[in-house]
Amino acid sequence: MTKPSEDLLTRFNQGDAAAFAELVELFSPRLKGFFLRKGVQASTAEDLSQHVFIRLYNSASRYQARGRFDSFCFQVAHNIFLDHCRSKKVTLHGDDIPEQSDERAQASEQVEASDRDQILRKVLAEQDDETQQLLELAVLQKLAYADVATILDIPVGTVKSRVYYALRRMRGQFKKYEQDL
Repeated sequence: MTKPSEDLLTRFNQGDAAAFAELVELFSPRLKGFFLRKGVQASTAEDLSQHVFIRLYNSASRYQARGRFDSFCFQVAHNIFLDHCRSKKVTLHGDDIPEQSDERAQASEQVEASDRDQILRKVLAEQDDETQQLLELAVLQKLAYADVATILDIPVGTVKSRVYYALRRMRGQFKKYEQDL
């Protein structure tokens, strides 16, 4: 597998069919996780991931390597998710976000981790849609702030301040819920 993912779509455009297979292998789990964290079912997450690859495949000839490919790919994924929400008139609530568990943890650690996950999901669900989207890209997907700014079409400084204040606000909410346990 090549080191930089940016080369893959360019290589595919130059006739390297294996490059697209590498791209799918590299980004499938990340895209599925992206959609799962948006609150869709696993099968829907897989379908939406496939739609991303179909869109990338169909528009590969128009692709121009400007910036990081990760940002471009997640911008496409974000747009597909918005299309999905519009077509289904989906509204996401904290209860819709799938549970995650760690099978290797001991029973008490697993319960504690589950409680923390529930609190985190609840706190995240209480945030407005823009904040959820911002945290998904900047924190969960670990994209650079410049890339998040490009995807959301806002200045980098705005991304930094919104992430800072959102995390600060969420810490306080998290502590409040944790004390209620």
